[in-house]
Amino acid sequence: MSTLSEREMRKRIDEEILNATPEFLEKVQKFDQENQLNYSTIYEIYSTILNSEKTVSPKPKSNQK
Repeated sequence: MSTLSEREMRKRIDEEILNATPEFLEKVQKFDQENQLNYSTIYEIYSTILNSEKTVSPKPKSNQK
């Protein structure tokens, strides 16, 4: 069962991924494809990318209307 802090972390990661730059999303996609047989969750993938790729930022893309 998830604790409140785990749920808050997952919610934050969800929001960051939904608002991530295309470059960061490409990194997530590439890592996901390379590790599909490991049954990694999106949260594990996200953490791994952030820890290994310090130069890639999940900063939000600008709002375009």
